Amino acid sequence: MNTFISVCYGPLIYLYTLSKTKKGFSVGRKWYLFVPLFILMIAYFTVSCVFIILNRVDEKLLYVYNTFSLVLLFAINLYYPLKSILLINKNKTLERVEFNIIKRISVCILMMECIVVFTKIALVFYPEKIQEINVLIRSVSYFLLLVICLLIIKKNINTELRKAPENTVKNTLESEDIYIDTETPFLNTMDYEVKFGELWQKMDEIVKQQQLFRNCDLNLDELASQTKINKYQISEMLNGYKNKPFYRYINEYRIEYFKNIVENTIQKNENINFLSLAYEAGFKSKSSFNRYFKEIIGKTPSEYYKTSLKNSLKLQVD
Repeated sequence: MNTFISVCYGPLIYLYTLSKTKKGFSVGRKWYLFVPLFILMIAYFTVSCVFIILNRVDEKLLYVYNTFSLVLLFAINLYYPLKSILLINKNKTLERVEFNIIKRISVCILMMECIVVFTKIALVFYPEKIQEINVLIRSVSYFLLLVICLLIIKKNINTELRKAPENTVKNTLESEDIYIDTETPFLNTMDYEVKFGELWQKMDEIVKQQQLFRNCDLNLDELASQTKINKYQISEMLNGYKNKPFYRYINEYRIEYFKNIVENTIQKNENINFLSLAYEAGFKSKSSFNRYFKEIIGKTPSEYYKTSLKNSLKLQVD
C-alpha cells in the first residue's frame, strides 16, 4: 500500500527553487501545491479504516488506491523536479552551491520515478518475483532518499563554513573598527582582471551613481541585493582583486563624499559640523568616522579641514 509522504518531494524542491530564484517569494502563496498530499492522506486513512472495519484486505479497493496514488505520485514527482531544473538553468544569478543542490535533489527524485517505470516493466516479465523486485526497488528508493539527506547536510555545512570567515570580519570591523588586510590572494592579478574586471566596474559604478555608501546600515547582503551580484563574488573581488575588506571599500567612498562637502562648504564660507557631515556621508558613529579618516587620509578631520581652509585662503590671496 503506497504511503502519501512521497507526494511532498516534488513540491518541496520546487518551492525551494522558487525561494532561491524569485526575489520576495512567499511560500504561503503556493499552498495549493500540497492539495494532492491532503487528498492522498485522506484516501490512505479511509482505505486503512475500511480494512480495519472489514477485518480483512479488500483487494479491489487496494488495487484502486494503489493505482490512483501511483499515478498521482508519478505525475507530481516528475513535473516539479523537471520544472525546478528548467528554472535554475534559466536563472543566471543563482549561486553555484544552490544550483548544484537543486539539480542533484531533482535528479534523485527523477531517478525514483524511473524506478517506478522499471518496476512495472519487471513485473510484466517476472510476475513470480514480485517480492524480490519490491525489496530491490524499496532498497534503491531508500538509498536515494539517504543521498538527498546527505546532500542537504553537506550543503548546510558548506554554507556555514563559507559564512564563518565573512561574519568574523564583519563583526570585528563593526565592533572594533579594525582594518584587516588580506595578504594572500587566491589568484594572480591577471586572473582576477580577467575574471572580475567587468563585474567590478559594474558594481563600482552602481555604488557611486546611487551613492549606496550613504546607507549607514549597508552590508554585504544589501550590496549584493542592490547590485544583483552574488555576495560571495563581491567578497572575493574585494579581498582578492582589490585587496581590501568590505567596510574599507565603503568607508573610502564615505570619506570622499565628506571631503567634497567640506570643499564646497569652504568655498561658500559656511560653518561646518563634522559629525553631521559624517552621518550624512553614511558613518554610524563618531569613533568609526575619526578612525577611518585618520587611517585613509593620514590626518584627523579637523587637521584636514584646517589644511583645506589654509589652501583655499592662499588661492584667494594669489
